[in-house]
Amino acid sequence: MKAPVIRKLSRAHDAATLAACAEALMGGAAPPVEVEGEDDGERLTHVMLAQRVRAAVDGGADAGDAFREVMSSVRDVLTDG
Repeated sequence: MKAPVIRKLSRAHDAATLAACAEALMGGAAPPVEVEGEDDGERLTHVMLAQRVRAAVDGGADAGDAFREVMSSVRDVLTDG
């Protein structure tokens, strides 16, 4: 998981594009836009986290705050596991 890729995706694409990317990756197809990552699993992780950031921004949150909150929740999951 690479935070800069998630930030870039969430800022560059709308919710519909990110959803199409996730759908394509889950189906084993190429996403409609370039998604960086070492494999489809990492690319899907990037897209899914970008979707969470984009949803918060579309709901009125500041982009930086939304990104930090999503990344913080990921860290919480990783440290609790």
